[in-house]
Amino acid sequence: MIIRLHHAQITIPKGKEEEARAFYCGIMQLVEIPKPESLIGRGGFWVQVGEQQLHIGTEDGVNRH
Repeated sequence: MIIRLHHAQITIPKGKEEEARAFYCGIMQLVEIPKPESLIGRGGFWVQVGEQQLHIGTEDGVNRH
């Protein structure tokens, strides 16, 4: 039985971090949290959602239309 999640991962197109930050941190008012040093070069960012985290990664070929 699953009783808790640590985080969920979603993807956004590469180069769209600032637009995503404006939405998740600006409009949704979620707090950005630091990523481990080893993952910083991969792009994206993480936010805190209550006791869980949302990991927003970047990927080529993501089409949300």
